[in-house]
Amino acid sequence: MAVVKTEAYGHGACEVAAFVEKCGIDAHAVATLDEGIKIRKYGIRGDILVLGYTDPRRIKDIKRYNLIQTVVNYDHAKALNDMKTHIRVHIKIDTGMHRLGVLSSEIDKIKEIFGMKYLKSEGIFSHLACSDSLSEASVSFTNEQISNFLKLKETLAEDGIKISKYHIQSSYGLLNYPELEMDYVR
Repeated sequence: MAVVKTEAYGHGACEVAAFVEKCGIDAHAVATLDEGIKIRKYGIRGDILVLGYTDPRRIKDIKRYNLIQTVVNYDHAKALNDMKTHIRVHIKIDTGMHRLGVLSSEIDKIKEIFGMKYLKSEGIFSHLACSDSLSEASVSFTNEQISNFLKLKETLAEDGIKISKYHIQSSYGLLNYPELEMDYVR
């Protein structure tokens, strides 16, 4: 999944997204709804995941531009669902970074999100806070995050919840933890 947020880190979001799409990458990530709309209008056809919070009042734009919205916490999921508009979502899971997401231990809330009528929950993801470091403390913390994520994945599968996309790795996550089998690297 090509992360093209903030103008692809200064390289031009539209140009980079178009280039990587030609190379066969069919999933993109942006920080905001407006970034997603911009690259969709440019002609990007692949999936576009909005990583940040989007005000539920803008749900019609999410639907119109066929974007995938990140559910940043349980209350956000409820507010989106209350808008009564079918949209695609990925659920952000907090595996220990404590910035955004539903805590990986809040299984009942996560299951409830999967059952929300208007949210098509296609994926779950998390972020490895310190996968770029190979210090003993960083490796230990990263392994704990990975374990929390994989336990959640297993629990949801045991409960019959079908999820099509799992992702947790960034570039350093791939370099330092290549054994993880996920659907995307961001």
